[in-house]
Amino acid sequence: MSQFCPLCGKNKSEKVLFCADCKNKIEKEYEVDVPEKTENINTPTGEDIFDKPEVTDKKEASLSKTLREPSKLRKNKRNVFIGLLVVGVLLVIGFFYYGQVVRKGNLDRSQWDMAVKENTIGGYLTYMQAFPKGKYYNLAEESLMKLKSDEAEIWGNLQISENTAELRDFIIKYPESPYNSLVKKRLDSLTWMATLNDNTAESYSKYMVMSQSGEFPGDYFGDAQRRYDMLFQSYPVTQTDLDSAKLTVDGFFTALSALNANEMSKYLAPTVFQFFSSGGGQRDKIVGDLIISGARTQASTVKYLPNMNAVAYEKTLIEHYKVNVPVQKSFVDDGGRQKTVSGYIVHLELDRNFQIITITESKPSDDAV
Repeated sequence: MSQFCPLCGKNKSEKVLFCADCKNKIEKEYEVDVPEKTENINTPTGEDIFDKPEVTDKKEASLSKTLREPSKLRKNKRNVFIGLLVVGVLLVIGFFYYGQVVRKGNLDRSQWDMAVKENTIGGYLTYMQAFPKGKYYNLAEESLMKLKSDEAEIWGNLQISENTAELRDFIIKYPESPYNSLVKKRLDSLTWMATLNDNTAESYSKYMVMSQSGEFPGDYFGDAQRRYDMLFQSYPVTQTDLDSAKLTVDGFFTALSALNANEMSKYLAPTVFQFFSSGGGQRDKIVGDLIISGARTQASTVKYLPNMNAVAYEKTLIEHYKVNVPVQKSFVDDGGRQKTVSGYIVHLELDRNFQIITITESKPSDDAV
């Protein structure tokens, strides 16, 4: 305690609160007994003594509460952690279920619907490869085998078919079929036959274009090119020369079909160097041999049908005319049936007077001139 009086500041004993003067003054003026010793000031009364255990209990309770709070907090944190862990596990299971069951099932169904809509061997194979344990695997296998069976049956019919549209439809419907190469070869052959039947520069050009596009192998591309060159009018046309050449061609084949000697003589030069495959000779001899041959066989005469709209010509340096003309031949076969064969190209060389000095032909199966 301080050695100075808190009221006047004078020296005092450390054992008393106030100096003697201030003590007397307080007791006199305020009628208060000032205790002699300082330790008596903080001495608790009897009431305080009885209340002290309650204060102690409160402190202990507060201390107990303080000690319990960390334990409770740890317990709450543990419960929150466990809850989050459970939620995380459930989410993982949910995602796994969605990915393995729901999503995979949706993809399975979607791929199957596409296969059914496409209805091709390739479509079913794609589904079976993607979903080897798929819900529709057995159905896909059954559908594939049915298509295979139908495919083989259709190909069996197509081997004798002459309908090019059916062949093209087969290729579209069965793009991966092992029969496709055979179908395309058949399509190539039928298209070539149709091209020969038309027997024009335009038809041969079309065949070459189709072949180059990959629609079929183009086994007859070389023949088509040669025949196109024969019939394509590359030389500049003089109408009077073309008309004169056509007059000779039409008149000669009409006379030849009728074996009319007088008419044939009009269009043949006095000397013919090549007459089809019989060699050359004098005009009169050639005409006579034709008449005798026709009378000996007693068969119907072959009719020559030239396509006058497709006549092509070229004028040479010696003013001769090389003429190519597509021709059909019509005749009665041994069975009495009328037949018409297309694809012939007759090659004539005319002199300045438009008379024939050579005549040969390219047959449908032989393009050698």
